[in-house]
Amino acid sequence: MSRISILMVMLVCVSLRLDCADQLGRADSAQNPDAKDRQSVPLPDRATTFRPKLTLQQALKIAENFIDREHIDIRSYWLYRAIYILSGDEKTPYEKKIPAWHFWWVSEKGVSGDDVEILVYMDGTASRAPSM
Repeated sequence: MSRISILMVMLVCVSLRLDCADQLGRADSAQNPDAKDRQSVPLPDRATTFRPKLTLQQALKIAENFIDREHIDIRSYWLYRAIYILSGDEKTPYEKKIPAWHFWWVSEKGVSGDDVEILVYMDGTASRAPSM
């Protein structure tokens, strides 16, 4: 199976998961009328805030080029996860968080802390995130 096919399957799974979570939230508020009385945090407009400027495919290419440029050997690794995140610690205000693609390669050896994590920012720059 090609890398693009795998990534497309991952995108479909993520979108299905988000849709299911949205439907569960609507069902919960319909069954629990008190849920409307709870304080809710206003969410920003998804179309302007959450849409990545770089596609997953573009970001993966940038990450792979970064890995080559930095001479990071990932021959015995496999791509475990690719997610779109807003990076920043919990003290960072939501508006100040930086959108990025987070790619996580896991070693076939199973050694903890030996993972390769790459962040690709929307301006096309990449950096290596410290692995846990």
